[in-house]
Amino acid sequence: MSEAKHEQFGFGDSPDAEVTQYRAVCGLAVVGLIAGIAALLAMVHPMLWIVPAGGIVLSVAALRRIGRDALVGRKAALAGLILSVLFGAIGPADWFTYRRLVDREAERFGLQWFDLLRQGEMLKSYQLREPPASRPPLDDRLWEEYEPGSPQRSALQEYVDRAEIRSLLALGTGARVRYYDTEGQSRADGADEVSQVYAVIADEPGRKTSYFVRLDMRRYTDAGTGRAYWQLLDFQGGIRPRALGGEEAGREG
Repeated sequence: MSEAKHEQFGFGDSPDAEVTQYRAVCGLAVVGLIAGIAALLAMVHPMLWIVPAGGIVLSVAALRRIGRDALVGRKAALAGLILSVLFGAIGPADWFTYRRLVDREAERFGLQWFDLLRQGEMLKSYQLREPPASRPPLDDRLWEEYEPGSPQRSALQEYVDRAEIRSLLALGTGARVRYYDTEGQSRADGADEVSQVYAVIADEPGRKTSYFVRLDMRRYTDAGTGRAYWQLLDFQGGIRPRALGGEEAGREG
């Protein structure tokens, strides 16, 4: 009787084949999952793109070890792999898209500066060199702050006396300006800096003349409104573009 009851309630001498055996957890799978979560940092800076790359390597290695040694952690390894691949793709895509948008904004701002000079608006073009926060509206009242003999008038005169400005003012609407190349783009302290080259083409009697002008520009973003403002830092005419063998200009980053 006792033996029958013993067998009835499953207390036989042989182990139950359906009892799950203990399997160790794969440590690489856990590390790969953590790296996959940390891969979100790839959207912060290009130097952090190494995080999702490392997460992919760790997760793949974990999956191989799990299959070879019958360890636990396959779901964690797969999750880490998916997250690393996802953020590893989004980070660079977001970075390149942002740079492209900033580059196009810089081009529009640069062409605005050239157009003001082509139209003879030397004071308005000069104002684009002022920091956006202290820049007055570009209207006819600008001249009120540039009385003859004032420091502001002297600074304006130095600007107008530069060969690049005198040339553009003299050519006027007879000059055609075309964007040529972006030679540098970087971001630091919440601002973007872009260095671009433009071709100035003028049809003069009997011949066509052309030369290049490099503009260094800075982009600020208002933290409250998210609106972007641009400032012309410097300009240089008569240069040879880097694409044509000229000296390297601007910053990369």
